[in-house]
Amino acid sequence: MGETQSPALGEEESRTSAQSIVWWRSSAIVATALALAIGMLVLLWLLAQPITLILIAIIIAQALAPIVTRLERWIRRGIAVVIVYLALLLAVGGLGWLVIPPLIAEAQTLVTNVPALMDESRAWLDNLDPASASRISAAAESAVDRFSSVLLSIPFTVFSSVIDVVVVVFMSIYWLLATPALFRFALSLFPEEQRPRAGRVLDAMGQTMGGYVRATAINGVIIGVMTYVGLLVIGVEYMLVLAVLSGLGEFLPVIGPILAATPAIAVALLDSPQQAVIVTIFFILLQQLESNLLVPFIMRSQAGVPPLLSLFALLGGSTLGGILGALIAIPIAGALRVLVVRVFAPAEREWSGADEHDISGNGDDEEEDDAAVVEQEVNRASP
Repeated sequence: MGETQSPALGEEESRTSAQSIVWWRSSAIVATALALAIGMLVLLWLLAQPITLILIAIIIAQALAPIVTRLERWIRRGIAVVIVYLALLLAVGGLGWLVIPPLIAEAQTLVTNVPALMDESRAWLDNLDPASASRISAAAESAVDRFSSVLLSIPFTVFSSVIDVVVVVFMSIYWLLATPALFRFALSLFPEEQRPRAGRVLDAMGQTMGGYVRATAINGVIIGVMTYVGLLVIGVEYMLVLAVLSGLGEFLPVIGPILAATPAIAVALLDSPQQAVIVTIFFILLQQLESNLLVPFIMRSQAGVPPLLSLFALLGGSTLGGILGALIAIPIAGALRVLVVRVFAPAEREWSGADEHDISGNGDDEEEDDAAVVEQEVNRASP
């Protein structure tokens, strides 16, 4: 009996030993993967600022890429990049020469008049509700103190950020110069029959990232000019400062215009409630004009980032990286959306057997229509 049971016992022991080895091997693989993931997260946290600067440089470069591509038809790419950045430098310098001196003057006047404005607001609140006036005034004074400290620290912040700005500019220049080589390298990672589609996806991702910056800058300039003209007609003081705030508020979708309109309404309220109502109506009409005219014709044509995705990316980016994270989160989210829509979703539908035309309509037909154009671009980028 012992001789007949020993092989079975030996097989069971060997099976148990094999299972134990597999379990320990799986545990080691999982532990190694977790350690690598934690290490990558720590590395990303330590390198958050350099990575953010690199992403900002790429986004700026993609925003200027169409201009460089058009100039490249007549001149070499390096010369086109230099011309574009010189023109951008002249435009920013001229705008600063026109706007910064009166902007600084208005800001200094506003800071000087803050105590008088606080007294006027306190008297106005006392006439409405003396009980709550003290609490509101205390909160306002606290906010003004924090804002004043921020204003005092602005020169030091600007000085410390000059190096980062210079680094971003040079990295964006290098990115534009290296884009054809990087494009060829990226296409070389795919089989030859898949390179046209890969080129379309990469082109769409770059267009989305750069298009968001271009559309936001155009919207910001238009909203800022319209705000300045509107507040000038209404008769609100510090209209240049308020107009600049409205233009900058366009870089924070959804909540940016609301935050930018609040100071204008507050300044108008100190003059009279009637003027505050007029300014409120003006900003409501301005936002309606932006939502129904500027966004459909500028933002969607340039970037095509849905509002819900923009809001989610804004909240996530601000949570992870503050203001810089909020600024770069939306272009990155737009590029990831292109990757999901063009790559992952078709692959999932193909794997599951879903009908592509039932979901995407004539998207494939449109891609086939511009396939020849993309082929030309791919061939042009090839050596």
